[in-house]
Amino acid sequence: MVEKLKKSFITGLFVLLPLWLSIAIITWLFGVIDNLFVPLLEASLRRAVPWMPHIPGMGILTGLIIILILGLFARNVVGKRIVDAIERLIDRIPGYRQIYSTVKQLTNAFSSENKGSFKTVVLVEHPREGVYIIGFHTATVEHNGRNFAIVYFATNHLYLGDVFLFPEEKVVRLDMPADQAIRLLMSGGIVCPQRLNSYLCLEKEPPASPQA
Repeated sequence: MVEKLKKSFITGLFVLLPLWLSIAIITWLFGVIDNLFVPLLEASLRRAVPWMPHIPGMGILTGLIIILILGLFARNVVGKRIVDAIERLIDRIPGYRQIYSTVKQLTNAFSSENKGSFKTVVLVEHPREGVYIIGFHTATVEHNGRNFAIVYFATNHLYLGDVFLFPEEKVVRLDMPADQAIRLLMSGGIVCPQRLNSYLCLEKEPPASPQA
């Protein structure tokens, strides 16, 4: 009886824990983002409406509007020129330019407009024969007439890892979305599909599935 109660308690705990943690993380992010933009909103609106109370979520709404406006501005010709001018100015600031360029490269790697970086999940035999590791095929380079795939392997964290060059014929492309591969890596392999469908990295498209 005690053993059954113990197992039931543990089962209930593992049911409740993901729900509680996910709600706690969302609540924390909501508060951080909301508080980031609330001062900007209140500074502009309280002059016109001094009695306006604090409304939760207005900071997030303001942030979304600002990001949308910046995105629309940066996509037109004038906006691109201004952004390029700001980046050239940043490039002249010692210290900060290294931090900015590194952060920009990392964020661009996961951008939806980036067609290559961190989008292709691959399987490579490494570090010895019979042992395979999952990584991201980020680019292809040529050396002595051969094509080499640049593969990034996450180690301690997604943003920390090692970069290796493999002959492309040694790299197996996985039919796996990048977000699923990230979940696999961040979970320590727990969140993993039961079957890894693959095709050669040299192929441009995965082979068509056989029709039933």
